[in-house]
Amino acid sequence: MIEYRKNTWDEFARVKITNARGENGYRTETDLNAHRLIFEPDRAWSAFDGDHMVGNCVSYPMLMNIPGGSIPIAAVASVSVQATHRRRGINRSMMRLQLEDIYSRNEPLAVLQASESIIYGRYGYGMSSFEDSLSIMKEHGAYAHEFQPIGQLFFCEEDEARTIFPDIYQSAIKNRVGTTAREDNWWKFRFLEPGLKGGDPRSWFVKHVESGRNTGYVRYTVDGRVLHILELISSTFEAYSALWRFCLDMDLVDTITAGHRPVDEELRWMLADPRRLISSSEDRSWVRLVDVKSALENRSFSSEGSLTIRIKDDFLPWNDGVYTLSTDGNESECVLSEKSPDITVSTSDVAAAYLGGVSFSLLARSGRIDEDTPGSLDLIDRLFSTDRKPWCIDGW
Repeated sequence: MIEYRKNTWDEFARVKITNARGENGYRTETDLNAHRLIFEPDRAWSAFDGDHMVGNCVSYPMLMNIPGGSIPIAAVASVSVQATHRRRGINRSMMRLQLEDIYSRNEPLAVLQASESIIYGRYGYGMSSFEDSLSIMKEHGAYAHEFQPIGQLFFCEEDEARTIFPDIYQSAIKNRVGTTAREDNWWKFRFLEPGLKGGDPRSWFVKHVESGRNTGYVRYTVDGRVLHILELISSTFEAYSALWRFCLDMDLVDTITAGHRPVDEELRWMLADPRRLISSSEDRSWVRLVDVKSALENRSFSSEGSLTIRIKDDFLPWNDGVYTLSTDGNESECVLSEKSPDITVSTSDVAAAYLGGVSFSLLARSGRIDEDTPGSLDLIDRLFSTDRKPWCIDGW
């Protein structure tokens, strides 16, 4: 008989070690010290077979930028079942308990980064944002147009970086859908992050100063003759251009790499030889609408309009139903309706399109959505469109 319950602080190390084993990994003392900064036992669930902890899932309260503002989310992580207890429905039970708990906290969205993409669609998560990993040889890093910097770059020590980077980051992500705010405990975690799972914690910090104001930073490491960009964050195009130029011109380096980059990265369009920028793309944020009504009413839209949508949700029954969404672009209302639906869609596909990174028409062409009223797909695509693709640089 499997028992499910929330954890206690006394179980913290056991939770993290059990989760690591479930992912075929391990935890160092550095890992444990870092995760203590963000762990909340009241948001951690475990499955027990007698005295044996055989499954885990946790979540963290965060704010995520969505079109028109920000929204509370549950950042879901550390989801695993021990290899000795798989294929018994344990993960499904934990997911349901966790989502019910998130709903009770009035957090309209749950967001995770999936270790395997086959798992989470069955629980109503949708593949909502993507990211690129970039690599370019230094010899191919010239810009197409001459860059004349107007700001200045300076190295800074970690103490200074801890002081100034939060303000730069907050300014830079203000209008970027999919990014998450970092509270003080998360900043402490981020500075420890490169050293987790046995990694080298050492890195360099460079700030960009423009008219006396800090407008960007890059954090990087060098391994042999490869420069790895850990974070490149900027609030102005000048800072963005200067920080990339700094990395691309680094002496004693042959290759520059960067992970967790936005899929609409400007760099490709700035290079003289853009084909030399090698990129690979993969999914990043999987979104779950825990409260459909609240999630849709908190979002702004790109035009005005009204649609009746049949949303199918067999995992969280309170979401299942027909809704009429009406918006003037900024203020929106989403109400249960008895009208005939214009579109029929699963909650996971609404979630996929929620941040504007995936269009409903693409999902329809993939056989995932039914257009019941002609023209409805065009309208809903216009409503949910965004100027830029969603991006989430942070993992959890």
